[in-house]
Amino acid sequence: MDISNWVSAHNLSNQITTGAPQAGFRCDPSAAVRSAGRDVTPGTDISGVGTLKSIDEAARQGYREDYSIRDAADALWRKETQTFNLKDLDDPEKSKEFLENWRIQARWDLGIQGGGPTKEEVLSAYIQDLRQNGLDGSVDWNGLTHELKAFQATSPEELEDGLNYMASRYVAALDKLERNFSGEELAAQRAKLEEIYQAGKAGMIDGYTELLQDNLGIPDSGAQAVRDSLSSILAEKEEAYRGALKQVHEAVAQTGPDSVWLKNHDAYIASQLRAAGGAEGRSEARYSVQDLTAAGKIAQDYRTEIDGASSCGRNETTLALNLSMADMKAEAMISKGLVGKDMAALLRGSRTQGHENALAALNQALAQRESRRAAGEPKGTYAPVDSAVFRGIYDAVMSAYRQNGGDGAKAIQAGVSAGEKLTAQAAARAPKAARWGVSMKHYLQEFYKAPEEQEVTLLGLQIKYLTNAKPRTSAYQKYVNSWQDFLASIGGGVDIRA
Repeated sequence: MDISNWVSAHNLSNQITTGAPQAGFRCDPSAAVRSAGRDVTPGTDISGVGTLKSIDEAARQGYREDYSIRDAADALWRKETQTFNLKDLDDPEKSKEFLENWRIQARWDLGIQGGGPTKEEVLSAYIQDLRQNGLDGSVDWNGLTHELKAFQATSPEELEDGLNYMASRYVAALDKLERNFSGEELAAQRAKLEEIYQAGKAGMIDGYTELLQDNLGIPDSGAQAVRDSLSSILAEKEEAYRGALKQVHEAVAQTGPDSVWLKNHDAYIASQLRAAGGAEGRSEARYSVQDLTAAGKIAQDYRTEIDGASSCGRNETTLALNLSMADMKAEAMISKGLVGKDMAALLRGSRTQGHENALAALNQALAQRESRRAAGEPKGTYAPVDSAVFRGIYDAVMSAYRQNGGDGAKAIQAGVSAGEKLTAQAAARAPKAARWGVSMKHYLQEFYKAPEEQEVTLLGLQIKYLTNAKPRTSAYQKYVNSWQDFLASIGGGVDIRA
């Protein structure tokens, strides 16, 4: 059993082969142009809440889809014709050529027929030129830098794909340099590659480690173990891909005339290394990729709650219910053997700090609201966090989860039941706090009711009619759905008493 269906995997195969080889070399056009890069910003994504991926996947050659020979040629053609340097503004011929190529590409992308050559015709002619002239051994340093930089905000869903991509791109680029350079020139090229690769690795490792540390609250020792594990996994993958180089080059040699240029297309070689599947062996790292993927998914849950608390979009009750749901998911994965004992200890040991991080975010948000109370709002409208409410509801859920054999959705009911008493006590302690009293009592009373079952108003009916709104589910049903979706993703139910 694994959690591979939590991770979007790529499948790189189905190559297009054409004709018999011809000689000649041509400068790799990708080495003479600059990719239009942009920085990436981490976001959030868990169970359909928010979006984590703000990463420029377009920069990654052959990352998720099959990367055929024609795809490789298309990537070269786009780089050669669709990139415009400011220094060319003073050259009328280059400006005209760029605009014409851009117009042709735009017409293709929009699906406009007629008025010029088809993409198939242009690419066929371009491939013939590649067969005649080949590619030299230079590496597109700017493009490679941009590709690797894109992984500094790697999500759990793409962790394994990202590690494979990073290692395969490095091995393919190094192989390309070693086949085309020697002596001092090779040493200089290697040094450049190492500089770019190490920076890309550091960005990816630090970014993923921060996802876990900032949201789960793992200690510094745990964070270092995560870094060490990711570094070890990358080293193992590099070694595995080196072992697959001979097989890939033999396959490329069978591609007829395209072998002339494909052998020096490092992005294509990297895609074939990944397709060969040589980096899927057992790792000796402390935390496996599966461990780290699972931890990342739980960290995303926590980050959603911390972000919500930071804007007062959560209170002690909803934080307790949502974080207990995240921790029950972790317990289910541990029980099914989907998380190793070391990662299980890290997840369990960091929970208290993770909860504190969320409560601290809420407390800060409440303090800010309190300092900016609207006219007429009494002092204490945004009273500080009542940790007794959070802890009481959370403990009730987790206790019920252990007693009922691992039914997370049913355990939520115990939390809601406990919440009715705990929030009433909180209202007595802070009677002016807006989040207690009537509003919280109404939320808990209506927890199991779909909106259509709740009090109906004339305005509500009019809005529903005008917007043709579909029936919505109750707050409780959302937890049920989330739990059922999670169980399906890990391959079925779990009984922690079994």
